Amino acid sequence: MAKKQLSLTRLSIPIFWDLLSKYLTVIINTAMVSHYSNFLVGAMGAGNQILDLFITIFSFLSVGCSVVIAQAIGAKDHVLARKVIHQSLFLNALLGFVCGALILWHGEYLLYLLKIPQELLKDSEIYLNMLAICLFFDAIGIVLAAIVRVYNMAYWVMLIGFLMDIVVICGNYYVLHYTKSELFGVGLSNIFARIVAIVALLVILFYKLKIHLKIKEMIKLEKEVLKKVLNIGGFSAGENLLWIVQYTIAFAFVASLGEASLSVQTIYFQISMLIMLIGQATSIANEIIVGKLVGARYINIAYKHTWRALYFSVIASALVALLNYLCQDFTMQILRLKEELKNLMIPLFVLSIFLEISRTFNIVMVNSLRASGDAKFPFFSGLVFMMGVSLPVGYV
Repeated sequence: MAKKQLSLTRLSIPIFWDLLSKYLTVIINTAMVSHYSNFLVGAMGAGNQILDLFITIFSFLSVGCSVVIAQAIGAKDHVLARKVIHQSLFLNALLGFVCGALILWHGEYLLYLLKIPQELLKDSEIYLNMLAICLFFDAIGIVLAAIVRVYNMAYWVMLIGFLMDIVVICGNYYVLHYTKSELFGVGLSNIFARIVAIVALLVILFYKLKIHLKIKEMIKLEKEVLKKVLNIGGFSAGENLLWIVQYTIAFAFVASLGEASLSVQTIYFQISMLIMLIGQATSIANEIIVGKLVGARYINIAYKHTWRALYFSVIASALVALLNYLCQDFTMQILRLKEELKNLMIPLFVLSIFLEISRTFNIVMVNSLRASGDAKFPFFSGLVFMMGVSLPVGYV
């Protein structure tokens, strides 16, 4: 297997910039909405939380798809790789459509479960309905991006991500400053940006990878192929779903404390996601590499490669978390937070130093286990610690 194909740096750098651009876009959007209205941030955060929950539900196919394709490439089984691509795309598109329809019909009930304050409920529901439409396009885009990355074209995913983020930022700036559509307009710009990204990813799939999709192959579902994908993706999604459910319940705890706490939670969550970027990028790149090595039966090399990736990502995340703590005043000044919100946010900067190091360790090791074919252990350990430790302590 060519060394060029297994370079952690060649994969992780474009993945990092792609993730960074996405999170910066979220932070910029949060800042723009915060400047427009501090409390609309809370309404937007509620919609984003539900969106994250549903994305996790159907992202299991993209995870399983990526791992099985990587192992198939390592084993030089290109027929299996093609089958996985077609069937994963079809099923994820179908699942995204169903999830979007569910939110459109029952979005108000979901917001009620999150205990969203009454004064934010109307704006939250408007924004959530727009995000429901985004789900269908996200379902397709997630699988397409995973396919392109696993074929060593993470650079193109990065460029398309940049394009989508620019469309989102420009669209949101326009609707917030030149229209009165508020979160409805923000939702529209997100829908348009996703359509642009999917078209670009399909162009890469057709003309760079020479993979031409056929409807007949998409709808011809094979039990053995789906079993391989779901064996990895099912437990992977379960583990991620546990985290989202745990976070959603904790989010409801925070929402019950009032508007100020809800706004701080929404804003700091985006900052926390930014700190994890290096660990996430390294773990995704390492997952692809380990999958190919395992498929080619280079188990010992895969083991050593994982530890090198872990050392690098933990050290890098610790440095970023420390920098975040040192720049806390500057961060809060940029966001133009009221004094009440600042007082609530300050303790979170200290806690993040310890939290993010542990979280990075978890991300890298979990992705490595998935790539090797073991997704059960992360699921059951997550079940014990998130539901048995995190939520009870958070409630107290």
